[in-house]
Amino acid sequence: MRKRLQWLIVLTLCLALLLFVYGSVNGLFNINILVGIFVKQPATEPETPALVEQIGRFWDLTENDIAQLTLIGPGQIEITNADGQWLVNDVDPALLDQAQVQTVVRRFATLEASHKLEEKPSDLTKYGLDKPGTTARAKLGDGSEKVVYLGNRHPTEYLFYAQIDGDEAVYAVNGMYGVAFQSKVEDFLIRELAAIDLIDLQYLLIRNAGQAPIEIVTGESRSPSMLGMDRLRFVSPYKTPYRVAHLENYPDFTLDGSPVLTLRVREFVDLDPVDLNQYGLDQPRGELAVADSRDSVHLLLGADRNETEVYAMLKDGHAVFTIYKNLIRIRNANPFDWVNKFLYMASIDDIRRVEIFWDDQHYQLDMKREQVVVEPEDADGEPKAELKETFYINGMAAEERSFRRLYGTIIGLTVDALIEGEPLSGEPVMTIVYYHNNPETTPFTVELLPYSRDLYAARIEGVTEFVIAKEKVDQAKAELASRLAELDQE
Repeated sequence: MRKRLQWLIVLTLCLALLLFVYGSVNGLFNINILVGIFVKQPATEPETPALVEQIGRFWDLTENDIAQLTLIGPGQIEITNADGQWLVNDVDPALLDQAQVQTVVRRFATLEASHKLEEKPSDLTKYGLDKPGTTARAKLGDGSEKVVYLGNRHPTEYLFYAQIDGDEAVYAVNGMYGVAFQSKVEDFLIRELAAIDLIDLQYLLIRNAGQAPIEIVTGESRSPSMLGMDRLRFVSPYKTPYRVAHLENYPDFTLDGSPVLTLRVREFVDLDPVDLNQYGLDQPRGELAVADSRDSVHLLLGADRNETEVYAMLKDGHAVFTIYKNLIRIRNANPFDWVNKFLYMASIDDIRRVEIFWDDQHYQLDMKREQVVVEPEDADGEPKAELKETFYINGMAAEERSFRRLYGTIIGLTVDALIEGEPLSGEPVMTIVYYHNNPETTPFTVELLPYSRDLYAARIEGVTEFVIAKEKVDQAKAELASRLAELDQE
């Protein structure tokens, strides 16, 4: 009985299967229904809108046609054209990356669609355009407006969904437009503040709390003979006239030992601070201004953020950022390392007389120069004018080579240190006066005063700030006396 029942069930199933196949072949049944009964189907994914009709630019504009571009997203950024210069709300103009701002404005002006997806969409949610996350609104110079609404990014292509105000259609635009319209304020800020060539230094100001400021400026060279070696002059901390500066140890202040001082922002901390006191910038603790012929920057320095960073801001700016301390270690420089140590710096070609006095000794070094006509060596040649130089020590003619060497000894006297304490006054034990070829240049006077057993104080043009070793001065005296004795015997 049981066996007969089993055969009956098998025959029934076979008959049902034959009937279903017959019906499917003749269009009476859908075989997918049977498959669906036995095979589990995957979950239905949201439909990706098809990319259909291709299209071009929305309007014929240039960035110069746009007076203001407003980007509205999580925040609001207003970009304004001010006489050809782009400004961004609450951003220091000196920190603004003009090229990046112009790129975003240009993206709006040249906006074009890759495809038109739907002419009249019934459902904007699948595009993220029911509540656009980003709106770009441009006010044009003629007073009209253009508005773009930005939706979601395409799931597989580098595209964004977009709508134009006044147009119901949904478009797909290249991702570069979407990225531009979603810009944040930080995207418009430069981090490279300046790259200063210290060999081409034009200005330097260093202020640190409790210290005299260091200020170096460019000055007109006194003579072509100096070859520009005297173009940098100290304004501070030295009061001595004509203190020439030489920044020869620039590798101490640059990261790679090159002459380029690179200053860059580590991190923007507060673009619109309410209280500068928390950053130590209400009363800055330091100041650094530096410039070459192409670039410049003026920083105010505040409190330390940590062991490696300090808070800073641009002078006349308001954004607070940090900068690595090792980028600004020039602020810790010793100005005495930079000052030219010569008592006076002058080329022999610019001097006509040097007078030297000490005790009952008086030496006078004279250089007489005149143009003379030199006859040609051959008959066809032309006479030439040449400069003739004659050298004298106390009125006695001296050989040029030894005279120049003696001048080098005198002009080569260098200071050794700064005077500690109050400047000295009193009568000099030695005086050197330089007279120039140019009659309009006043004589330059150096006086040496008693200071200690081993040092003289140098009073230069009436200012006493430096000391010089007596040993150097004694050697110069001895050479003068020796050379004069040789002339007496000739």
